[in-house]
Amino acid sequence: RTMYNGLPLGSLVGLLGILGYDPREYFPLGRSIFEAYALGLKLNPADMAFRCNVVRVSDDDRLTDFTAGQIDEASACEYLAGLQLPAPFEIHHDLSYRNVLIYRDCPLPVNDIRLFEPHENVGNSIKDIMPRYKNETFKLLMEIMLASRRDGLMLWPWGVSRMRAFPQMPFNICMVTALSFLYGMAGMLGGHPIKPPGTTGYLGSDLGAKLNALTEYLHRFDAGLIHCNAPDEESHINNLQGKVQAIEDIDRLVVGPLLNYLEDSPEPYRILFCPDHYTCCEDGKHRDNPVPYVVTGSGITPNHSLSTYSEVAIDKRSKRILESYHLISTLLK
Repeated sequence: RTMYNGLPLGSLVGLLGILGYDPREYFPLGRSIFEAYALGLKLNPADMAFRCNVVRVSDDDRLTDFTAGQIDEASACEYLAGLQLPAPFEIHHDLSYRNVLIYRDCPLPVNDIRLFEPHENVGNSIKDIMPRYKNETFKLLMEIMLASRRDGLMLWPWGVSRMRAFPQMPFNICMVTALSFLYGMAGMLGGHPIKPPGTTGYLGSDLGAKLNALTEYLHRFDAGLIHCNAPDEESHINNLQGKVQAIEDIDRLVVGPLLNYLEDSPEPYRILFCPDHYTCCEDGKHRDNPVPYVVTGSGITPNHSLSTYSEVAIDKRSKRILESYHLISTLLK
């Protein structure tokens, strides 16, 4: 189980749990503070941070693409350069459609702000999903969003949070990822984040660079984690063939070579393979279903007769549910 009732459906909850933290103890929490950390931005306790997508909006006021067509760097920077945000707001570019919006010295409590995640609202009228504060329209933020609208593009803030302290992970871990919020999460929790050149989180990302980064550093740590985001992105844009290709690429360029590397290593090992949440191609949305996982390696013998890794096969074999925040600690025992 990586998703929990009342919490956002997505990688923030999924990966926080997989790294050993019960997500229910840390919300409300937005990915923005981790992204700000990864970008080297200084947040004061009174500052409020938002993940801020560049999205695409249709002429009839519908949110049509939460990535603005996986906007390229040049187009994203050109769009942002044409915006003028009023003080005390600042926007800092990350990668493609991803940005961090900061509201300096914000007097409002996070719990009273409701924002709508763009990836969960594709196709909806933007009039129905504008930011809210105490169940009323959050006019200051709405005005910034509407003023940013040009040539079908628009800013979309979500994932609001304030800086907070976390206990350090009870194990030493390296995290290989192209996503800034996971890079920042690993760093803030006491791990060692790695973002290899050429990695994007999209189809065509340099997965070989991810594998090389992990094998270079793995001997220094208790555990290493490679995050591959392309299946999620392809699901969001309803691209079944793209998702299949992304999974096949991971199998060919990460899983197979990693198993070969570990088999040739003199040290004992265990490897865990799992998604951190579901994203369905049919509607492009996240799901709260428990996810399948597979573990193999030293000291592990099969406790089943399965020969395939699939949701249907696993669900037929066992109904036992493991909580995400017990996963790595169980793996290391």
